Amino acid sequence: MLDGMTETPEKSPSEPLERPDRHERADSADKERDTIALPSHVAGSGTLDRLIEAARDYARQAASENTLKAYAKDWAHFARWCRMRGAEPLPASPQLIGLYIADLAAPGGKAPSQSASRPLSVSSIERRLSGLNWVYAQRGERLDRKDRHIASVLAGIRRKHARPPVQKEAILPEDLRDMLATLPHDLRGLRDRAILLIG
Repeated sequence: MLDGMTETPEKSPSEPLERPDRHERADSADKERDTIALPSHVAGSGTLDRLIEAARDYARQAASENTLKAYAKDWAHFARWCRMRGAEPLPASPQLIGLYIADLAAPGGKAPSQSASRPLSVSSIERRLSGLNWVYAQRGERLDRKDRHIASVLAGIRRKHARPPVQKEAILPEDLRDMLATLPHDLRGLRDRAILLIG
């Protein structure tokens, strides 16, 4: 995130601002994510070098490597999904995210790159949303999961597709006696017997 700190000259208000098109913004977003522009009087002054390194180190530790890999996969999947439908992943659009999660929940709607036979579970969709939210935040975008376009679609997915927890059968006293009878009378057996009896 902070690896590419560079000095950027400050533009005067009279200079015209260049606005990149949507494709350039999406392509440059990865590069911008790793760069923080510092004012010219701070960059390269040497006074903040130690703090910059500390900030970089903390930023690297913000999430585990596996979490970052999962977020990268989530973003890549979403970006492919957008391209296949002629949409742009940037800037963040609650309407587009609502369509995306509806597609993930719909039977046969998980294209691209995954089997289209089964929809994702509610928890998998929520994890994908977390990944997208993190990536948008790293790119300076805000994705409000409470926006009605996202929240209402997600609530409908939960209501229609959520699976209730499977209630396990309780162990009957006869079953517990049978289990205790199979345990040896050594130290491990005594430990296991205590665990079974106490719960």
